[in-house]
Amino acid sequence: MKTAGIFAGAVALAASIASVANAHTYLSHVTLDGTKYDEGVCIRPYPTNRNFPVKDPASTDLTCNVGGVSSPAAKTCPVEAGSTITVEWHHDNDSASDDIIDASHEGPCLVYMAPLESNGQGDVWFKIFEDGYDASSKQWCVDKIRASGGKLDVTLPSDIKAGDYLLRTEVIALHEADTDYATNSARGAQYYPNCAQISVSGGGSAEPQGYAIPGIYKTDSPGILFNLYSSYSSYPIPGPPVYVSGSAGSSDGSSSEAAAEETTPAEETLAAEETSAAEETTPAADDEESTPAEDTGAAPDSSADYEATTEAPAPTATEPADEETETPVSSAPSIDNYPTTVFVPGKCH
Repeated sequence: MKTAGIFAGAVALAASIASVANAHTYLSHVTLDGTKYDEGVCIRPYPTNRNFPVKDPASTDLTCNVGGVSSPAAKTCPVEAGSTITVEWHHDNDSASDDIIDASHEGPCLVYMAPLESNGQGDVWFKIFEDGYDASSKQWCVDKIRASGGKLDVTLPSDIKAGDYLLRTEVIALHEADTDYATNSARGAQYYPNCAQISVSGGGSAEPQGYAIPGIYKTDSPGILFNLYSSYSSYPIPGPPVYVSGSAGSSDGSSSEAAAEETTPAEETLAAEETSAAEETTPAADDEESTPAEDTGAAPDSSADYEATTEAPAPTATEPADEETETPVSSAPSIDNYPTTVFVPGKCH
């Protein structure tokens, strides 16, 4: 009986590990200007366990996955600025039966870019796409890519400088994000980043503000620490804002200089004449006799910008702050709740 119980427990543990293995994902393909490239082409080399998540948001693996900054892609693939590209995730391969990512791994999808010459290091990453939770349809981005066979369309900014870029795709799974990774490293949000290399033609001169990866997320950032099992109607997508074409000029400040140059000499002369006319219309204070103010026992109004003294509202009693309530954290069953994780070579945990 005891042996049978141990065997049953081992089977249950193996089944749990298998279920977790069915949950992970990786960037399999990119389609640029209508050309779908074979798996791994344009994409930086995969680690041994290509669909395993990154758990620590402070790790350099967050940039382009394990080893992603040390090895370039076999090809830098061409694409036009402003075009719509397709990125495609899979769990095992691009077969029709592939589950993309487990349905329990709800969360957002994000896409970033950085100049290729930076190798993704420093304040170089700008976000070009994000999709989190749609309250009207009650769908996450993960639901959408599962329904589309792993595919997601993303429009590149139309005004960025031509050149070679890293294109970083990311899915963040929140099924264990109800616990801070810094508190329990067996839980926390799971990150699935990959980087492709693209060569952008056309475009303009914009160089969007960049941010460092790692550095954009902390273990307790809103949207990183998130209880998927509580009641919610919105979701704060983590990271910097999405860059919108036309919202930034080049980093040399040429946009500011151009704005300053828009003021012509004629406009300056007109402004000066209007200022002079206004000064003549207003009587100088020195030309008027000063009339002593009637003593009312009240302090004189010290503001010259107001014509009459405005009586300040009477102070009201400060209402006590609402007592902060703490919502109990409930967690879905997970293999990560076991005290010890069994690692099986070649399997995903």
